[in-house]
Amino acid sequence: MFVKGTVKKASILLTISILPFLFGYLIITFVLFSIIAFFMQFFRDPKRKVPTGKGIIVAPADGKILTGKIDRISTVDHEDDLMDQLLEKGEKGILISTFMSPFDVHVNRAPVSGKIINTKYCPGKFKVARKSILAENEKNLIVIDTEYGKIGVIQIAGFVARRIVQYVNIGDEVEIGDKLGMIKFGSRVDLILPEKNCEIMVKVNQRPKAGETIMAKLHK
Repeated sequence: MFVKGTVKKASILLTISILPFLFGYLIITFVLFSIIAFFMQFFRDPKRKVPTGKGIIVAPADGKILTGKIDRISTVDHEDDLMDQLLEKGEKGILISTFMSPFDVHVNRAPVSGKIINTKYCPGKFKVARKSILAENEKNLIVIDTEYGKIGVIQIAGFVARRIVQYVNIGDEVEIGDKLGMIKFGSRVDLILPEKNCEIMVKVNQRPKAGETIMAKLHK
């Protein structure tokens, strides 16, 4: 239900919060308990029912709460930011971008089964992760090689998010729905698919659930 190590850290915070309560500092106790509640909410890691089927691509990130949603579906090419790691010259890709609110689940999942063949971390700024400044922000690319071609997942930090965590390494084999990493305090996750054999199954403003929502279907 929680990211590894979360319960232990929460227990330490709970123990500390009891001390001011014993001495009658109720306001301090309330503030500390509120922090613990937010901490537990942020690090939750619910189980997901991963769908099965040939060529399906599932959502790598949640966009369910408040402003969280798919807010961009567009065509990209080799010249766009980081796309040279995925696309050949003249090749087109489809980018599906999910904005994560600070209250969404922050664990990111593999959209498809395959092998991690490349990762690339790009340091940058922490501006609000809107379309106009995405190229400036800190980001992390994970490339998965599949029987349908290369699939990319880009974790993008934002104004609130200050740390991108990657769980996988080059050479690892992943199954659809496996955990790839997380963006602490959320921001944005981009999914890049090959245009030539891709059938999009979602729309802008739809609210995906990581590991469950089918984003697209790929054909050989």
